[in-house]
Amino acid sequence: MISEVSDAQSPGRAERASVHVGMEFSTLFQSQMFLEFEDTVMDSNGVYSFTSGPRNSFRFGGYFRFDLFGRHSLETGLYHVTRRYNSVVSLASTGEELGRNTIRGVSFEIPLTWAVSVQLDRDSRLSTGFGGVITYFASDFGIFDLEYNLDAFKRSRFLPGIKAHVGFEHDFGREGGIYFGANFQHNFQSIAFLRMEYFTDGTSEAIGQVELNGSYFAAVLRYMFPMR
Repeated sequence: MISEVSDAQSPGRAERASVHVGMEFSTLFQSQMFLEFEDTVMDSNGVYSFTSGPRNSFRFGGYFRFDLFGRHSLETGLYHVTRRYNSVVSLASTGEELGRNTIRGVSFEIPLTWAVSVQLDRDSRLSTGFGGVITYFASDFGIFDLEYNLDAFKRSRFLPGIKAHVGFEHDFGREGGIYFGANFQHNFQSIAFLRMEYFTDGTSEAIGQVELNGSYFAAVLRYMFPMR
């Protein structure tokens, strides 16, 4: 994302390496740009309504860039992703809320993107990139509750997707660099099936099921280590 300027042209600065390393933190916002998912379903008798939706989700991990030629580079990394979903069961006739719970799932992402940058001045640049990503789900996830139980069953252990990004980076020399940007990541299918089960007096009363959307937009903050 931050294609480096040749520091041989900058007095007092050493030439930089062609491999660059950073740490990244992102806040995720669910996207339904290419796929739409039902967020409300009824039970088999039409008595209860189940509604699910995303909550604040986060991603963090290590970033790597390999300069190729000119302003072109390859970018990759390893990221830990925490997705959170909220679910509510209510009476369909009145809308009275009967139960609420939040489920959290963890996955890991390995992207590979081709990036091109545009130099703004000696230490600042804009960049954009596009490529693919593999998301790994270690297990199913859920929360056991005697009133409102949630179980999410992963669709597959590995899910492919596409990724695009754009951002701005400034280099502070020996102090490293800072990057602000935005990502868009799209999975070609849902990431899991969410089974919602409502209990009354310890007995299963109603069941609903929806697909969980894993595609997102992300606001990205990255620190680049000095690599001189």
